[in-house]
Amino acid sequence: MENKEAKPIKPYLMDAVLEYCRDNGCSPYMMVAVDDYCVLPREYVRDNMIVFDLSDEAVNQLSITSDAVQFQARFSGEVENVYVPLNRVAAVTPLEYQEFALRFEVTPTEKAPQTENSEGEEAPVRRPTRVK
Repeated sequence: MENKEAKPIKPYLMDAVLEYCRDNGCSPYMMVAVDDYCVLPREYVRDNMIVFDLSDEAVNQLSITSDAVQFQARFSGEVENVYVPLNRVAAVTPLEYQEFALRFEVTPTEKAPQTENSEGEEAPVRRPTRVK
């Protein structure tokens, strides 16, 4: 058997909570421990934490990968692109059944590997862009 690194299980667990919420009419919420690599509206961050409603009505183009959670959402009427490194997701839970919350270890975000063109410069921190 070939020795290869296992894929992270967190995106699969998050998908399971989202599916549970769809099947049971619940609201899926995600708690994020914000760092400089998170791209989101900073005015809603309190004590370096932010909570998002991930229901189909609240977000657009939701993508959960082994690296990050990305989606679009409206904040004060403005559409914002949100990017959260997967290691910054602290919990996902159905709002109505918080006893089913899945809590995750939050770890520091590693810098992305530098490309040949970067010549030792740090990659810029990603910031939200507005969608028209």
